[in-house]
Amino acid sequence: MDNENKKKKKKFLPARLNLLFMVVFILFTILIIRLGFVQIVNGEYFKTQSEMTTNIEASVQTERGKMFDRHGELVVTNIPSFALTYIRIQGTSAEEHLKYAEKIASLVKMPTGKITKRDWQDYWVLKQGKTPAGAFKAYEMKLTEEELNSKEIEDSEKYKLVLDRITEEDLKPLKEDEEQEQILAVKRELDRATNLDVTFVKTGLTEKEMAVIGEHLGELEGRFGIASTATRAYPRGEEFFFGSIKSIPADRVDHYLLKGYARNNLVGTSYLETQYEGLLKGKDKTYTFTTTKDGKPIGAPEITTGTRGHDLVLSVDMNLQNKIGKILEEKISLARGRGDGPVNSAYVVMMDPNTGEVLAMVGREYENGKFTDDSYATLQKAFEMGSTVKGATVLAMHQMGGAPVINDKPVHLQGRKPFSSYGNNNISVVNDKQALEQSSNVYMGVGIGRYAGFGISDIGGYYRASVNKRPKYYETFQKLRDVYSSVGMGVKTGIDLPEEALGYEGNIETTEAGNLFNYTIGQFDTYTPIQMAQYASTIANGGHRVQPHLLKEVRYSTGTEELGPLVSKFKTKVINTIDNTEEEINRVKEGFYMVTHGSRGTARELKNTMISGKTGTAQRIVGPGAYNLTFIGYAPYDNPEVAFSVVVPNLNSGHVNVEIAGEVVKAYNEGYTPEDTEAEDAEETNGE
Repeated sequence: MDNENKKKKKKFLPARLNLLFMVVFILFTILIIRLGFVQIVNGEYFKTQSEMTTNIEASVQTERGKMFDRHGELVVTNIPSFALTYIRIQGTSAEEHLKYAEKIASLVKMPTGKITKRDWQDYWVLKQGKTPAGAFKAYEMKLTEEELNSKEIEDSEKYKLVLDRITEEDLKPLKEDEEQEQILAVKRELDRATNLDVTFVKTGLTEKEMAVIGEHLGELEGRFGIASTATRAYPRGEEFFFGSIKSIPADRVDHYLLKGYARNNLVGTSYLETQYEGLLKGKDKTYTFTTTKDGKPIGAPEITTGTRGHDLVLSVDMNLQNKIGKILEEKISLARGRGDGPVNSAYVVMMDPNTGEVLAMVGREYENGKFTDDSYATLQKAFEMGSTVKGATVLAMHQMGGAPVINDKPVHLQGRKPFSSYGNNNISVVNDKQALEQSSNVYMGVGIGRYAGFGISDIGGYYRASVNKRPKYYETFQKLRDVYSSVGMGVKTGIDLPEEALGYEGNIETTEAGNLFNYTIGQFDTYTPIQMAQYASTIANGGHRVQPHLLKEVRYSTGTEELGPLVSKFKTKVINTIDNTEEEINRVKEGFYMVTHGSRGTARELKNTMISGKTGTAQRIVGPGAYNLTFIGYAPYDNPEVAFSVVVPNLNSGHVNVEIAGEVVKAYNEGYTPEDTEAEDAEETNGE
């Protein structure tokens, strides 16, 4: 019995398998026939349909990255707000926009200040309606029958004639109706929208407006929505180097569109906001529409969530920035009060000479009885700097063959007044270090003049100089300029801010021969405060011209006031190393030390500080006040942590430059705390 059951089961299994194979075969056959039908019979149709569709993206900006100072203090943030958005579909008519505008105007209060006369004229034409034939009635009202039916007059010309003939009396009923004004304000924004692009109809919606709009979104055919936006705010005060954000400038639209921006995006238009636009912008929220060939959307858009921009940690110390601002205001007031001259401004740049990190860029101007911020001038205004350049002049002498010992006494040049040291301080015989200590003009002029081929004769109480503008003269002048450039003067510093000024460069070819003397003491070219700070840094760090920079770190945004994880750090960049030996650079540093600590130093008021530096008194050619008083320096002199420049224009007397130098270094020392070493590994960036 068991054997019979087994035999029956064996016969039954192959039959079931055969049936299964038969079903699978039939299904595959049907599938193949169907695919063949789709490809062969309907293939051309589906290919045509595919070619007729297009994917179009619209976007809404996400929150822009914030900025923090070197100690993690929030300095640039966003104030969130909400906006009513509109997405235009191709083929939307003026009448449809009017219908939407009438609805929206009942929900929100629109600003009306941007409405133009042309807007009112276009609106008047639309409000007159159309004839049964579909033509605007305004044409019949404002054109003669001959003009209306003329085939020689283009439609655009006819419309212009209509607009020209609309009178103020025609517009008066509309302008006096507040409801019509609101409708027009909405319609104006709708008309500005481009196909399938997200346009802000109104920003800064109130909570009540958002609630009312939310209740009626279903009636607006999916064209409108509410999106978040933001404006910049400055918790610690606004500084010029933060920059600004605005709508894309007209002359840059194509540039930004090619980079994937939308026309309604806000972009950085100056300083750090421009320099680091790519980091701050973030990734937009996008709407991807599938449209037919004629631009009609098919179904709902695919939405991709955006991400916030990166946060920037700046090298600036905002406490120090603000302290220096107050110091400048106090010292300007003091100098004016004691009669030092018509001084009305002062500037300070302070940076780390080893890394290039800019700690402060401060300027103040006294005008109409009050102080205003003039910090942008540290980057964009150039001044005669006077004797602060003498350190570079000494470096040039060493490169040309060595720094001599010279007896300081007036130099007589034919047709010019005697060239002498400032104040006739009985300087006597000096070497390069002593010449820096006592600020000997004659040492610089005679030392360089001899290399330039000047005939300089010692006549006892003075030198007689004969000057020939031979090739050696031009070569020496250019060599001196090259050395000045190598330490940072008269060239762009490379700071990570756009729009850096170069200063004025005198024409060597046309200058009077005796002007070489003036050049050696800072009375020929002009330089910016940031250039002078870079020059001070080059001396302080032993001869390396380091790129100044305001970006310290890039961080992931947390969306809060807390710093996020580290993305990258700014990599210190040495632009060039000067062509002097360590011994030659040290002689300049010793001379700078003697300026502040020597018995005859021109800034010996600073003898109880750790500052080394060089004073400058530049005689002004034009403008109020006879001189610019300047100072470059660094501290501590034995291991510099900070280098700086001070520029105070329009003075007749005093030593306010030295007073400011002492105060700003004191402010730095009072606020200085060693920073924790960043434990996180991160990529270094050069900020480009």
